[in-house]
Amino acid sequence: MLKPSQQIVIDIYQDDSSFARSVVDELKRLRIARRIRLRSAADWHPDLSLLHPTIVVSAALETRFLQALDCPHQLLVLPRETDQQESLKWHGDVLPWPSSVGLTLQRVQLMATSFNTMRQLHAVRKSLILHTQRVEREHELVEHIFRNALSRNFTNYEHIRTLLTPASKFNGDLCLVAPGPLGNLYVLMADFTGHGLAPATGALPLSQAFFAMADRSVSVAEMVVEFNYRLNRLLPNDMFCACFLLELSANGERLSYWNGGMPPALVFGQDGVVKHRLKAQHMALGVLSVDDFDSQVATIRTQATDAIALFTDGVIEMLSQKREFLGMEALEHLIQTYPGRDDFQSLVTELENFRGTQPLHDDLSLAILQCCPTGLASPEYGDEVQALPFTFQTTLDAEDLRQVDVVTSVLGVLGRLPALHGHRTTIYLLLAEVFNNALEHGLLGLDSRMKSDPEGFAYYYQLRTERLQALQSGSISIEVRFDQRQNYLRISVSNTGVPWEPDQPISTTRLSQPYGRGLDLLQQLADDLRWTDNGRKVSFGYHLASR
Repeated sequence: MLKPSQQIVIDIYQDDSSFARSVVDELKRLRIARRIRLRSAADWHPDLSLLHPTIVVSAALETRFLQALDCPHQLLVLPRETDQQESLKWHGDVLPWPSSVGLTLQRVQLMATSFNTMRQLHAVRKSLILHTQRVEREHELVEHIFRNALSRNFTNYEHIRTLLTPASKFNGDLCLVAPGPLGNLYVLMADFTGHGLAPATGALPLSQAFFAMADRSVSVAEMVVEFNYRLNRLLPNDMFCACFLLELSANGERLSYWNGGMPPALVFGQDGVVKHRLKAQHMALGVLSVDDFDSQVATIRTQATDAIALFTDGVIEMLSQKREFLGMEALEHLIQTYPGRDDFQSLVTELENFRGTQPLHDDLSLAILQCCPTGLASPEYGDEVQALPFTFQTTLDAEDLRQVDVVTSVLGVLGRLPALHGHRTTIYLLLAEVFNNALEHGLLGLDSRMKSDPEGFAYYYQLRTERLQALQSGSISIEVRFDQRQNYLRISVSNTGVPWEPDQPISTTRLSQPYGRGLDLLQQLADDLRWTDNGRKVSFGYHLASR
């Protein structure tokens, strides 16, 4: 007998024949469920969306019963004399009647168990789809942020050729190119530990610092000190960033470089013969503290016919179909075979032929820069419109929070600031972090620790949607102040919800966790970060001109 605690309701569709009435009476007598709901067989159809385990009782096998079903986990009860060959076309189970009590209960139990299993699988599938959609959405957002962060990347410079192939969706390698104000050129090749989203996260502060310092023609030594300072505070202990940074003078005759943990860059002449191997003499970025870090830079003289090849270890450790490494010697041979600027595509083709269909196990990045005069004139800046100081303030109630894309709307208000264009992505990232904290933790009462496993991750965002739709009270206030003399933004976000504080000091949050990464970036990218009113208000500053 079915246990009522396991199966409370069973639906029975019957054709109101004497046969059907006798079967229903017997099923009721056997107490197959705590509740039996009777339906007319005329209401049954192949696309029926079933809410409960279903039994169909009919004195004759109708044609519509043989059609493909939306849910085959049903039991069809037919007179024993019915054509058995025809009944096999039914997509569910068939019980000839009359049958023994034991067989009847067994078939009903099997049907109910199969139905419940199907419903559970359907729920898991929906949860996985929700999780996948959320992950894809977050990946799209991260891609958008990265794309904007690297929008200034000067990889289309006529004297450089690049090959950038990630092993997964996000690239753990970074190749940045930027002109200096004196006609000089900066090139950075970096390789974060591992590949994928986690190492790619380090690209944001590193690229931001690189472009800002290149605009001011900061020395290579000063650059790597700043890079190491940021990454040492940002990255967890098991992550670091191998980096090669160079500056080529405007006349192409002087090359200053710093190599921390990268394979040796190769300086070669027009005949492809290697003149210099610029080996690593320093630890990777993010490993040493500021006091222990060595920023000493080396300088070499170059000729207009020289070129320099920068690459990550993914190139020389690339596997062939025979699972053999490419190696440094083979790469030098390829460079000697294809030394010219116009030979770069042939070099790439040879690398692809070597790998064949062997999948990449690491990100692959290669850049070859010609050491000729850069031809980069000093940029001419037009007079920017002087912005007025202003204060913008808004308070959003529950209805506003459900309907408005708050962060995008606020950013649209700030978009008229002349100096914002180079900082739009960063402002978006910072504002999104503090706004989401106010909404999810303050008003909706969500706990980020739920994201520790995939099921909890999906459940977290399912709860977020449900609680936001059910939210009746509470508000979030946003205030932005702009000081035009200092080109400085001050942003405050407060909520009327429950008190909230990070589970641990922001500086100790680890990127390996599935949550808390935004707090690390907030501390790294913002100025004067303050939490007040028991975590209900957070404020930070941002210099539009100094980064």
